[in-house]
Amino acid sequence: ELLGIPIDSVKIDWEPDLFGHARTVPSVLARAGVVRYYFCRGGKGLRLFWWQGPDGSRVLAFDDGVLWYNGSITPDMTRLLFEFEKATGLKDYLFVYGVGDHGGGPTKGDLMAAREMDSWPIFPNIRLSTTEEYFSAIEQKLPEDLPVVDDELNFVFRGCYTSQSEIKRANRISENRLVEAEVVAVVAHRLLGTAYPSQELLSAWRNAMFNQFHDILPGSGVHATYEYAQGLFQEILAKTGTIKTRSLRALAADVDTSGMDGGPGTGPGLGAGAGNESALGTVSDLSGGAVSAEPFLVFNPNPWERDDVVSAKVWDKEIPEECVLVRTAEGEEFAGQVLDKGNYWGHRFTTVAFPVRKLPPVGYRVYSISRSYAPLTSPESVRTDGGVMENEFLKVEVDQGSGALSSLVDKRTGYEFVPEGKRLGFLQWLLEAPHGMTAWEIGQIVERLDLLQGATTEVVHRGPYIATIRAHRKFRDSRFALDISLKAGLPRVEFTLRVEWLERGSPEYGVPMLRVVFPLALREGKACFEIPFGYIERPADGEEVPALKWVDLTGRRVKGRGVVGATLVNDCKYGHSTTEEEIRLTLLRSSYDPDPLPELGRHEVRFAIVPHGRDWNPSEAARAGYEFNHPPELVATDVHEGDLPKEGGFISVSPPNILLSSIKKAEEDDDALIVRLYETEGKSTEAQVRLDPSLAKPNSSAVEVDLLERPLPDGTARMEGKVLKVQIPAFGITTVKIG
Repeated sequence: ELLGIPIDSVKIDWEPDLFGHARTVPSVLARAGVVRYYFCRGGKGLRLFWWQGPDGSRVLAFDDGVLWYNGSITPDMTRLLFEFEKATGLKDYLFVYGVGDHGGGPTKGDLMAAREMDSWPIFPNIRLSTTEEYFSAIEQKLPEDLPVVDDELNFVFRGCYTSQSEIKRANRISENRLVEAEVVAVVAHRLLGTAYPSQELLSAWRNAMFNQFHDILPGSGVHATYEYAQGLFQEILAKTGTIKTRSLRALAADVDTSGMDGGPGTGPGLGAGAGNESALGTVSDLSGGAVSAEPFLVFNPNPWERDDVVSAKVWDKEIPEECVLVRTAEGEEFAGQVLDKGNYWGHRFTTVAFPVRKLPPVGYRVYSISRSYAPLTSPESVRTDGGVMENEFLKVEVDQGSGALSSLVDKRTGYEFVPEGKRLGFLQWLLEAPHGMTAWEIGQIVERLDLLQGATTEVVHRGPYIATIRAHRKFRDSRFALDISLKAGLPRVEFTLRVEWLERGSPEYGVPMLRVVFPLALREGKACFEIPFGYIERPADGEEVPALKWVDLTGRRVKGRGVVGATLVNDCKYGHSTTEEEIRLTLLRSSYDPDPLPELGRHEVRFAIVPHGRDWNPSEAARAGYEFNHPPELVATDVHEGDLPKEGGFISVSPPNILLSSIKKAEEDDDALIVRLYETEGKSTEAQVRLDPSLAKPNSSAVEVDLLERPLPDGTARMEGKVLKVQIPAFGITTVKIG
């Protein structure tokens, strides 16, 4: 766009220094008209091959790992030409030359040498040309038996999956907030007529993708790099937070909140909470200023019904803990759980937790919080007894010495997931021997210490909706506080780790590392890892590998017959390792070059373990990851009549193996909507997306497009009433333009 180059002429993905390549990259590229791939790291020893994605899409890949992209034009080029001809049968060779770490440019010496060598009466013939001319020439001569690589091109620089943890956190939060902002912006624009924030989203996406450059996101940059990147991150949060706040408050203002034991008028909390808890791009806890009952709109950003436990802040009202009353839109009443009381800039608040059940997909429901006339009886959804916590699905016991789980029983099957004598979710400290390129590489582990003693525990929350036991620990110069929680109606154990990390690496000492370890009572475990638009199964060999929001380990029971497993989800980490009976998540690495002090300070990491039986599948793991990373959002409002009902949903996607990647306004058509879907279980499936008429008129036109929103031939997309139907191939990615 900036250089005036037609989109159709961009046929190559140029990745000379990328630190690894996900298996699904060919699938993504093929849907953007890209058919060629140039790279230098992570190859399989083949110079030229078809790289195939899990859906069968292919790109022609050229591995320049022999010389890289900084070649000099000398007679030695003929050796490379001969080797390439021997490997492929082709007599044309792509030689990338120049000076500079990232491609550089030609020197006068290169140009003079090329002219002289081309004048020789024998080979080589040298043509200063382009990749377009080169690939166009060889594509007509490719051997029929050109190798096919149906795999990821990994692994490169395994330390980079964890180095500079703050940029990893910034990346995950940026991606999460951008997707959430697009969803609510579409709803507000289509339903309420608010302006669609195209330029704000474009700017924020550009900043997020700039931070994904291969020496920024991997953690292999100098200190100044991350000061700049964190500035871009703050801009992303400002834009997405503003979009979400405006959209959700506009929605709340149009929803009818009357008739929920609240009266019109202004209460004492008006204006309280401005800015509270909004630093990471979420909607602040600003009070709606209601007189009596406080209405809250709870919004679900995921396109399926979900259960959860949410918390809301009530400002400047005295409500005894036993008199907190929560009311649903249908008139159901139950007790709320007080989590906290405090002050914020001269205003008092009470934080109240309550369950939300079957929250509509990409939709909302209104709840209210008020004071009851008499003490309420709390349900026993979650119970705490000493170090034991229990909800409808799970029963766990926290060991005081380690601050980890000594027992995790799935009440649905009665199976104990903690191996005998082991602890689940314990912290592990490691030390890498001094070595070079510490931000890039994990060195030899010379010390390993499982932190199984020395913790102290306390009960923070006792239920009925959230139970939390907190473990405190000091190790060397660092302090740790680990919250272990169960929530009503959720079959997962949640962990929140807060660390004051003061472990410094150095060339004399080495690299301190922190992991959390989950031994599981299973054997012959198979490990699956989330990657963009899907997952990959890898050997459970203990090596450090990358994954996105989730990792799953499933195997045979150690006692009895049957299959069990567990999915580990997280909110900001990427480095994982597994054995056949253990999942490990790498949390921190104090590398010392090129940034000598990358990790000193406070960190917060959230993760959860989801035990399951044999019927678990990758789509359920993916949904668990989405739900953990995209919780419901609350917006306080006042009591008012409105045009919208107290509950509504806008987008639902089925069947479960189809997931929604994005929904947004079309780039060049203000009246059209873009819906992007992908299939997760390897089954060709007809996807069905139910859209509220405010988003898309029934029986609107629907056209399959590529990732650049250009129409594709032979599409299957159609609107049947309110439902978009489209056939998605196994592991496929499909984009539809509606309207």
